[in-house]
Amino acid sequence: MGVYIPDMEMPKNEPLLVKINPDGSVSTTAKNGYKKYEAVHIPPHGRLIDADALMHDTDSFVHKTMLFGGQYVYSEDAIKNAPTIIPADDGGGG
Repeated sequence: MGVYIPDMEMPKNEPLLVKINPDGSVSTTAKNGYKKYEAVHIPPHGRLIDADALMHDTDSFVHKTMLFGGQYVYSEDAIKNAPTIIPADDGGGG
């Protein structure tokens, strides 16, 4: 399991203290003004990949086959070799 904070970027020049409240609201020590964030709980999961990149990377994933209805099936190798965005957690079964 984990926490994701949409729209928050990694600090570039100095540490940034982040406080996550039980209601999911997030406050920071940002010197350039307060921005409102909300933490999102990420349930147990397997390896998360960029599915949009997989759909559009025709050079690397030439094994896709068009099916009726415009759906694509990708080879197991194409999915296994897709870059990982967030690794699987211990409870994700992946």
